[in-house]
Amino acid sequence: MKRRAFISVYDKTGIIDFAKNLVEKFDYEIVAGRSTYEFLKSADIDVINIGSSANKFLPPEYTALNENVLAGILSNTSDSRELTYLENDAIKSFDLVVVNLCPVEKLTENSESIEEFTKKIDIVGCTLLRAGAKNFRNVTVITNKEDYYVAMNSNEFGRMKLAAKAYNLTSEYDKFVSEQFSEQSGGKLFKSFNFEKLKELDHGENPQQKASLYKTQNMVDYEVLYGKQLTYNNYLNITEAVNLVSEFYDVNCVSIVRHTKPCGVALGRSLYEAYTKAFDCDPISSYYGVVGFSQKVDAEVAKHLNSMSIDVVVAPDYDEKAIEIFEDNHEIKLVKLNTPLREYKRFARDEIVISPFGALIQEKNESELDKDMFQVVTREKPTQEQIEDAVFAWKVVKYAKTNAVVIARDFKTFAISQGFTNNISAIDNALNYSCDASKDAVLASDSVIMAEDSLYAAIQGRINLIIQPGGSVKDQKLIEICDKYGISMITTGIRNYRQ
Repeated sequence: MKRRAFISVYDKTGIIDFAKNLVEKFDYEIVAGRSTYEFLKSADIDVINIGSSANKFLPPEYTALNENVLAGILSNTSDSRELTYLENDAIKSFDLVVVNLCPVEKLTENSESIEEFTKKIDIVGCTLLRAGAKNFRNVTVITNKEDYYVAMNSNEFGRMKLAAKAYNLTSEYDKFVSEQFSEQSGGKLFKSFNFEKLKELDHGENPQQKASLYKTQNMVDYEVLYGKQLTYNNYLNITEAVNLVSEFYDVNCVSIVRHTKPCGVALGRSLYEAYTKAFDCDPISSYYGVVGFSQKVDAEVAKHLNSMSIDVVVAPDYDEKAIEIFEDNHEIKLVKLNTPLREYKRFARDEIVISPFGALIQEKNESELDKDMFQVVTREKPTQEQIEDAVFAWKVVKYAKTNAVVIARDFKTFAISQGFTNNISAIDNALNYSCDASKDAVLASDSVIMAEDSLYAAIQGRINLIIQPGGSVKDQKLIEICDKYGISMITTGIRNYRQ
């Protein structure tokens, strides 16, 4: 008796070649839904149409014939009595179920009402997947084109793995539908996450902590070109490094990060100039740090990196000569970011903290300087060059840990003061660290400046321009002090706290 496959796929990539192999090499009989049937038939593949008399809003499988398909998928072919029953009732068993669903995010496209959304819900596809997964001892269920050929030689253990994938897919689908219904009805909202485990990591933040890497729904494309497996801390640090350079994706930008804190950021006419400027901000913290680049790493930059003790380099690409330079360096790890930096921000996800008091979920901070909120509040007006430095410093301080202050000039950070419990200490530390470099520089604060003493310290440091959120009850007094000493001040109306 011929083996039988049921195929109904939204993503039809590779399905023609796979179906041809099923028919020609494995002697399968193929049954398919309307759109898949027409697609396979157009490629001259022998296929049976399950029917086309369905409601126009439902898949064509949703017919009386579908009961036969479901029964065939659930049949236990190892039971000869059941097989005889099925054959007598013109119901044949299925050996293979190939179903993938419309991506959940597309369900809401052009759906202006819950009725339009409901019409798109694929009840049949989910039902057939669950049926095939339940009967994994006899049925191979495929939900992903990556499994087309691997699945053909699966044993019972392999089929169980594929069944787990099917249940995971339908649960993710149901979760999304549930969220939409709850949102539309004003009922209790649920937030669930379904992550696929990719691999075990050597350890977590510390050697005694276990850790793993899980796949999320929307991940950037990257590859490790050279070096050992990335650690838990590496992943945290490269995220921060790329966050920073993505703010300046169209110019030469370098960010250096240690313990998830930026310790040097700069722009340059060349990538090498940007790198040396960033490194100069805090050379000590740069050792064993993670360095992010906005452009392809060349040999000149690679030579300097190779002479240092650097943990990870992450960049859009590397020259062949640059990679050769690192060949004998067994400490460094090279990560290539295949996702274009200009698209990186769209991969930003909700930030989740699971605490003993409950799960905290917030949107990613995607604040941008708004020209309607960007105000020069002092008599002294900044030059265009100072404004550009102010924007640069503001983007850097957004990624530093609160309370944070950045002192910058000529697109180079001279001090990144962060992690303080008050703004006064953060300003004092930044000015002490930058020393004479604060002359004619910009001071950016992630939080509102409220202390007059902080302003006097900035005046002594000969700061030219201050950019801060504003909104303090002391704003007018601070503006008067700036006017008295000829300092410019910009208020943004945007606070960028970061724990």
